Amino acid sequence: MIRSYFWLPIIATIFSLSCNNSQPQMPKLVITLVVDQMRPDLLTRFDDLYTGGFRWLMDHGIWFTDTHHEHSYTATGPGHFAIGSGQYPGRVGVIGNSFYDRDLQKNVNCVEDPNARVVGAEEGKARSYSRYNTTGLGDWVKSSFSNSKVISIGGKDRTAVLLGGQKPDLALYFNYAGRFISSDYYVDSLPDWANQFNTSLNADAYKDSLWTKSLSDDLYLKYAREDYYQGELDDYLSDDYSPVFPIGIDPKNNPKEYFMARPWFEREILNLAKEAVVNENLGVDSSPDLLFIGFSAMDWMIHDYGPFSQEIMDAFIKLDKYLGNFIEFIDNSVGLNNVQFVLTSDHGGLPLPEYVIEQGGIAGRINREHLKEAFEWIDEEVEEKIGKNFYDRSGGNFFLDLDRLKKADIDPRVIYDIVQNYLPKVEGIERMIYKEDIINSAAIDKITHRLQNMIHPHKTPEIFPIVTKGYTYKSLYGTGHGSPYDYDTHVPLIFSHIDSQRFLNATPRATVDIAPTIAQILGVQIPEYCDGTAIQF
Repeated sequence: MIRSYFWLPIIATIFSLSCNNSQPQMPKLVITLVVDQMRPDLLTRFDDLYTGGFRWLMDHGIWFTDTHHEHSYTATGPGHFAIGSGQYPGRVGVIGNSFYDRDLQKNVNCVEDPNARVVGAEEGKARSYSRYNTTGLGDWVKSSFSNSKVISIGGKDRTAVLLGGQKPDLALYFNYAGRFISSDYYVDSLPDWANQFNTSLNADAYKDSLWTKSLSDDLYLKYAREDYYQGELDDYLSDDYSPVFPIGIDPKNNPKEYFMARPWFEREILNLAKEAVVNENLGVDSSPDLLFIGFSAMDWMIHDYGPFSQEIMDAFIKLDKYLGNFIEFIDNSVGLNNVQFVLTSDHGGLPLPEYVIEQGGIAGRINREHLKEAFEWIDEEVEEKIGKNFYDRSGGNFFLDLDRLKKADIDPRVIYDIVQNYLPKVEGIERMIYKEDIINSAAIDKITHRLQNMIHPHKTPEIFPIVTKGYTYKSLYGTGHGSPYDYDTHVPLIFSHIDSQRFLNATPRATVDIAPTIAQILGVQIPEYCDGTAIQF
């Protein structure tokens, strides 16, 4: 369903501030920046501290301040798919980062490809877009401009794959073993520049590196909470609990893996993007190119420390600096007048429950032992009433064998009623959802709308939980996301160009509007199956 909006007038345009009606020049390069788990307040709270890339993007950007992911399971995979394709993830089947495949009877990664092989390293997983019979923005552009190039780079495999679409020229992602890799779904071998970058990338060298603050202590106390805070992850749990700066890597941990959990990983993502711009000649001819850049480390860090931590404040100050350097590079190599930037995120996130409670809110951590007990009681009662093997369960999701239930003349709601009787008694489980009720619901509230946009007729479980607002499955440390509530769905959306001035627009927008808007800027036809609506500047 395509949303319609009552438009507010906009006094700034993307490309020109002039009053004439002349057609703006089409950009030669569109760079979409996706910062994983970036709530809008991570820009606004530190606004007067930014001096680099965030400063430029905000000062030269039109910011849609009421932008949401309009799907209920706010995770990395679905979020990046919505941004890259202009479609709600549910109906296409991107129902999670990983999910239970009832046909294969096992959990699968959302970009898993058993027929592909890894390219660029001996270690890592081969990933691709092959699970989805649809297209993304990159495919629309390449259909209109035969010489256009599409490059997608991310820390996570699902980031690069789902932003890039069906047939990008290259999708690169980190293998957690010190290299950026791809699969033969895209290329038979990595280009020389990518191999050279991998050779120069020495993740092991960071094993003794300490993450230290960029600014004075008094600023962190002004803009963030105290450094020592219960609920933050402590990387040195062998010592007394003390989650404070400076932060290193526990010698017991693999530095190549934890390299992705530090701010400097985002710097290397941008360095890799620079190599792509130069060596792939992005933005140099009349055919527009697309460059997707996914900052995946930020998600790991926010999970560990929460969005109001001094750690995350510092990570964003550092990313601001890295982005400033990157934008300066783009200016020197392509020319900022030739480039359209888009800044957004795949989802928001919940503050540490301990912080929410301290601020007077309601929050908590779901007790996993209580969940386990509830599942055991459900299994026992179902077996007692109707027998065994009528469902598979993955996490809190119940995949019913509808054919078997029908043959046995058993109403599936018998199972739903049992599940509903037990799981909502676990603190933090708001209610259980019966899929058919959501599909057939005529309700127009935003939660139902988001649930409907997450439903796939075959892949979605018949019964699944909704957490209570303010609660997370993270049992001891850190925080999470994934709910249909605004703190998880609300993300920034800024269209930035050198000829634009800072302007805030409160018109409600959805992230599925991003791809068709870029297509409109480039004069590319938008497919009818696109769920989003192009923004009219």
